[in-house]
Amino acid sequence: MDKTGVLIVDDSVLMRSIITSLFEQDDRFYIVGVATNGFECLERIVELQPDLVIMDVEMPEMDGLDALQYIVHYHPMPVVMLSSYTSEGSEQTFKALQIGAVDFFHKDRLFEGNPHMVDDFLLRCKVAARSRMPVLMDVKVTNKNTTINVLKETLTYCLKIEEQLRIAQEELWKTIRQQGGMVVKFKQIKGEFVHTMCEGELLRRFGLVPDMVFGKSLIDFFSEDIAEHHEEHYAKAWSGEEFVLYETNMRGAVYFTILRPIQVDGMVSEVIGVTIDITEQSKAAESLDFLVRHDSLTGLPNRNYLTDLLKKLTAPGAGKPFALFFLNLDNFKILNETLSHELGSYLLEIVARRLKSLARGVHTLARVGGDEFVYLLPNCTPQQVAEMAIAILETIRHPIQIQGHNLKITASMGISRYPEDASDPEALVKYADFATDIAKENGRDQFHFYTAALHERLDQRLKIEKHLRKALERNEFELFFQAIVDTRTDRIVGMESLIRWNSPDLGRVPPNQFIPIAEETNLILDIGEWVLWEACRWNKTWQKQGLPPVTVTVNLSSRQFYDHKLKETIVRILEISGLTKDSLEIEITESMTMDVGRAISTLKELKQLGLQIAMDDFGTGYSSLAYLKEFPIDKLKIDQSFVKGIETNPINASIVNTIISMARNMRMKVIAEGVETEEAQRILKEYDCHYMQGYYFSRPLCGEEAAQLMSIRNID
Repeated sequence: MDKTGVLIVDDSVLMRSIITSLFEQDDRFYIVGVATNGFECLERIVELQPDLVIMDVEMPEMDGLDALQYIVHYHPMPVVMLSSYTSEGSEQTFKALQIGAVDFFHKDRLFEGNPHMVDDFLLRCKVAARSRMPVLMDVKVTNKNTTINVLKETLTYCLKIEEQLRIAQEELWKTIRQQGGMVVKFKQIKGEFVHTMCEGELLRRFGLVPDMVFGKSLIDFFSEDIAEHHEEHYAKAWSGEEFVLYETNMRGAVYFTILRPIQVDGMVSEVIGVTIDITEQSKAAESLDFLVRHDSLTGLPNRNYLTDLLKKLTAPGAGKPFALFFLNLDNFKILNETLSHELGSYLLEIVARRLKSLARGVHTLARVGGDEFVYLLPNCTPQQVAEMAIAILETIRHPIQIQGHNLKITASMGISRYPEDASDPEALVKYADFATDIAKENGRDQFHFYTAALHERLDQRLKIEKHLRKALERNEFELFFQAIVDTRTDRIVGMESLIRWNSPDLGRVPPNQFIPIAEETNLILDIGEWVLWEACRWNKTWQKQGLPPVTVTVNLSSRQFYDHKLKETIVRILEISGLTKDSLEIEITESMTMDVGRAISTLKELKQLGLQIAMDDFGTGYSSLAYLKEFPIDKLKIDQSFVKGIETNPINASIVNTIISMARNMRMKVIAEGVETEEAQRILKEYDCHYMQGYYFSRPLCGEEAAQLMSIRNID
């Protein structure tokens, strides 16, 4: 039996893994490769020649619908599209089938745990793959049963497509009714566009009924200029243009029309169109455009505005030099937590007003992040740039009085210049941002120019970012585990997950080098999801091997912690891996709880799932004890900077003992990390610390080695 080669295209690592596992259960299929976006999909099709493509709709760089257009026109082959089960998904269904998808499946159904849904999905994929064959009547099938089965499958497929089209049509009519729109059909007869059908609420708004419009042209109802406006677009549709979209301003309202020709034997026989009233949306769009391009707190242009402006200023022929100042407030996160977020916002408004006072005419000031501002200074000499930098720092440095607090605010600033340093907008911002980091490293409250001397450091950073984007796809990451030992029983009760990256091009890259870059580029969400999945998978594997149960700990990044899909992701991974909720522990850092309200809300959600929660690096962040008692925390991890040297440093010993006593009073357990000597272990036992972790017990181990350690150490 010939197997069907499948190419899986989805930007989610987890979805690719799930779909792969589904096909691996069916010996009629095999996976030829995967892709993360439309561009990669087209490359893989040329390279791998799959029999069937399974592709998500929503993806970065090139989405599934755009990729489908290319496949249909340049590499015809069966494509099954996937999307979420939403109203938007229904619209995508209709559009994908119009473009040329063989079938469409809502991937949410694959998570329902219903084996019939999986069987249905695989059956539809099998039928879809057959669409590559010639017409059924042209296929010589000698086996009667095979012929009957193929006919059954084809009929089932056709009925499903018919049902999907029916749903899509219902959604379309529902939208038209909600928008107070109308549907029209017209033909060209003797040089005139004559309506053959017109229905909908909008028609009645014009004082017309369907019978009055039938057989009539536009000039019979509208002024000459309006009629000509419509007929100009009618002509485009009649000439065969696939989609004609246009707006009409009439009687104080704004209408949107889309026309689509209906062809028979390659000739346009009729045109169908939909018109809806978008007056309110048009007004809202104007307000929305301002909101999208301006910061709601300060009223300054935001990153979107700045990006568009930089593209214009650096376009060929623009030619005028300028300097870009990237400014970051020093220690703002600490101040924000200390003062409350409301006063922190007020502080940002004061800084914005001070910076505005320096702006003149064509100078541009934008707020591009929490406490990040960008200032553009055009047509300036190096001396003028330096003078402006000094003026900015001095303006910010003036003391600010807030609710009895006399605050001295400072900033660090990096400067890049166009065109000397770069001609690309993204590079200009990146170089200035990097120079800001250097200013912070050098002591803060100063500015630093980007120079060629910094390029080597930036180049290494860019190399890491470039290879990091492919590391997950190339399976370059590995999860290691470090044992957590119960102080009283000396048994392993937990394993902390630690990611490692061994790049074929860069060698071993330390986590402290690539994790910050992953945070900045949002790659941390995919990497974090992979870590969660691998940790749960390994723990379930250990359980199946009959090892004593342990809790696996996963460190969340700040972006993961505040990601609105975090709870959904954890639930999904636990369901797929089969791991129980009490076998997973989530670890956050103290500094991640500075947004106290959101932190409490997120932690309570995770706690309601039945997860264990630990706070890492306790004693190094900014949490106050008043807030700490509000957090649903099960364990505190004492930072290893306090634990190391506990044998000889009485201050460290006192700090550790105090934290353990405090945690016990708050009914929290304590983990001491960084335990490296027998004497440190003895002292921590004396302090009645609950758990310990460090090289004294074990170095970080791969999954197989961790299993061996548990099998030896946890023997009764």
